[in-house]
Amino acid sequence: MPTPLPLPIRVLVKGASTVNWVSWMGGPRTDFTFPRAIEAQLAADGRPSEVRAITMTSEQTRKILSTWQAEVLNFSPDVIVLVYGHYETIHLFLPRWLERHANSLKGRPRRLSMLYRERVLRPVWMMLARLQARLDKVLDPTIRRSRPRHVTADLERYITHVQKVGSPLVILFELLPPSERYRSWFPGMAARMEVMNAAIADLVTRVDLPNVRYFRVSELVDKYADGDPEVATPDGFHYSPMLHREIGVALAQQIEEWAVTQSHLARVARTR
Repeated sequence: MPTPLPLPIRVLVKGASTVNWVSWMGGPRTDFTFPRAIEAQLAADGRPSEVRAITMTSEQTRKILSTWQAEVLNFSPDVIVLVYGHYETIHLFLPRWLERHANSLKGRPRRLSMLYRERVLRPVWMMLARLQARLDKVLDPTIRRSRPRHVTADLERYITHVQKVGSPLVILFELLPPSERYRSWFPGMAARMEVMNAAIADLVTRVDLPNVRYFRVSELVDKYADGDPEVATPDGFHYSPMLHREIGVALAQQIEEWAVTQSHLARVARTR
């Protein structure tokens, strides 16, 4: 009889462009985002895994409640990684639909469509973005206090739902504020991010479950980028290939340590 293999660790990663975008894009195939880096590290450690990343740029946290049954009930992940709350801190008032429309990657190379984007949509978007930046400097940047409440309420409801599927390990991310490149466009984002991070950390404390954890990305920035946000997030928002890799390695370590406590993921003893 062949030696049985350990059951693969199933990992589900969800979030917006922080998960699926590399700063800068267009590099070599080895520029993994951190879900792929998790898979690579687990494989290097001899741990079979199946990692699924279900992400969408500019995705809001509330979307997870409409998709959790299809994604979680069907897959039954051992680990769920959630990177949410980032998008809700970006704009002071500009709506999501307009931001997605203005920056969409789905535009077709047609003459009228290109003229509309170049002559109408882009100028209007830039005008509104400049107005927002000016207001962000004079208004309280955290004036829309319902946002962190809604984000944490949605995350808490999601955590409650997924506990019904075998109590997976759930990891919520600390969010990194924009680097200097984008602070002129989003002057209040760092303050909003601070409030959001505090709300998410408080959620983890309030839930008070050993399988629900808070992952501090800033510690890796301090360790591997000397605390320099320009190195960690060169384009202003997204992780560099190096930071993606280090996040994947750190998460893989946490996942392996947790897997040791799970009988269904125990390494199978080899028989002679």
